[in-house]
Amino acid sequence: MVFAFKSTRWLRRLEVDRTNKSEGKATAWINRDIVPLPPSRRTWGAWSFVGFWLLTGFNISGWTTASSLLGLGLNVWQAMISVIVGNLVVACAVVGNGFVGAEWHVGFPIYNRFVWGVFGSFFPLLMRILLSIVWYGVQLVFGGKSVKVVIGALWPSFYRLRNTLPPSAGIELNDLIGILVFAAISIPLLTVPPEHFRKPFLVGSIIMTITTFALFIWALAKQGGGGPLLSQPSALSGVEPLSGSAQLGWAMAYGISSTIGSISAGILNQSDYTRFAAYPKAQIMSQLVIVPVSAVLIAFFGVMVTSCAAGFYPDDGLLWAPYDLLQVVQLRGGPGARAACFFAGCAFVLSQFGINIPGNAISGGIDLSGLLPQYINIKRGAVITAALGIAICPWKLLAGSNVFLTVLSSFSVFLGPLTGVMISDYLIVRRSKLRLTHLYMPNDHSIYYFTHGVNFRAVIAWVFGVWPLMPGFINAVSPQSTGLSQGWTHCYDLAWPLGFVVSATVHVLSSKIFAPIELGSVDADDVYGTFREDAPSAPTRDASLEEYGPGSEKDEEIAVRVV
Repeated sequence: MVFAFKSTRWLRRLEVDRTNKSEGKATAWINRDIVPLPPSRRTWGAWSFVGFWLLTGFNISGWTTASSLLGLGLNVWQAMISVIVGNLVVACAVVGNGFVGAEWHVGFPIYNRFVWGVFGSFFPLLMRILLSIVWYGVQLVFGGKSVKVVIGALWPSFYRLRNTLPPSAGIELNDLIGILVFAAISIPLLTVPPEHFRKPFLVGSIIMTITTFALFIWALAKQGGGGPLLSQPSALSGVEPLSGSAQLGWAMAYGISSTIGSISAGILNQSDYTRFAAYPKAQIMSQLVIVPVSAVLIAFFGVMVTSCAAGFYPDDGLLWAPYDLLQVVQLRGGPGARAACFFAGCAFVLSQFGINIPGNAISGGIDLSGLLPQYINIKRGAVITAALGIAICPWKLLAGSNVFLTVLSSFSVFLGPLTGVMISDYLIVRRSKLRLTHLYMPNDHSIYYFTHGVNFRAVIAWVFGVWPLMPGFINAVSPQSTGLSQGWTHCYDLAWPLGFVVSATVHVLSSKIFAPIELGSVDADDVYGTFREDAPSAPTRDASLEEYGPGSEKDEEIAVRVV
């Protein structure tokens, strides 16, 4: 009894505190970070989304996009066409999956409660939390290597630092120091609320845009052209060129799908960001334009700079990663080169903060907050994500078997169908109508309780979207070929778009045949103060959603305050 009392007391101490008395107490289903956001916390205008994508798009992963496509046997221009088409699809998917956040101001954890059911929503939530942790660790390694460039520019002897770590560590001492420095600097950034990201996005995007353009111009000027990769890609990449239009077509199709898949985790939880939109339309045109433009530009800069570097550093191979290129520039140049690499290294460190903090740590924090809202808010969740991200020793995963990298890059097999179910449910099945109050009811009084808390229409639709892709996925991650037929291989080549279309179609059809109850219903009152300027106090609002709902005059008026 004494132990039980002490445990209860300690659990109460761990509960999330209220910022003010009017918020209501955090429970197992709601806290201030997953409640529909009030106008005072919605600060992102159209330019905020532009800054967000410039900062998160202009990063090391985006820079090296074309490297994997050239490995398929594509030339530079075929690879760039795949990148362009893929990112046009990404832009549409990002906006489509962002409508819920922009219009009803709820994030990914709550989004899935009306799609999968109040209990079924834990399945996609756990999947996204796992991805946040793993990707945080991966981007942490890239950030650490960029820090290594910065330190090496100040003290060149850092590159020659004696490695005292055993081979089993899977990393050298100077790389580990870089990672730990990057992780330490990240800690205070984890506590910044997402509604305060506007100015950091603006400053960071300007710095990264200037840096990448400068690298691009410098490389072209130094080489005096586009470099040998443009004219002889096979000789440099070691991959034979594709023969036949069918082989080329399927390689480009796979390139398009893998381009989408590389950002499929970001597409999935887009509502975590769009819920901060000051007005519903803030996310539409800005993201439709900036998502493909930023991704295509950084991929083009990456392939062109790498090509040029292969011309003036022919003995160093293809320097795809910018931190590898900058290290070679430092070793081959003088003090001026060291200074330039210091500032360029700082910019890439900043870009890694830009993708890793909001894209992985904060996303993981929001999702963990949805999993255990009584005890975890965004800040705690972000810290937990960061701690687990470094605890998995991501450098060992990256340096080890290729199976890990294959699984990570092929995870779109599961995420494409998941996104298809989500977008089709909100836009087609529900026609953008929700009852917010029922999203926080864990019982059969909620219209989103379905069957024992699970929407089996979503489960069946997701399975239908995944199963055609599984033979190809298993073949891809297997150490030895499974002798898969060409038909199954082509299904896997189209992983994200095929899974998206199949799951969306099955979900819409099953929802037509077995229609969920009360489709199109909304709350009569603005219970959470979502569409009003004053803070929420109690579930007794008398404001009609026709006056305060998505797209209403009151909701649009908020845009006036945001630049």
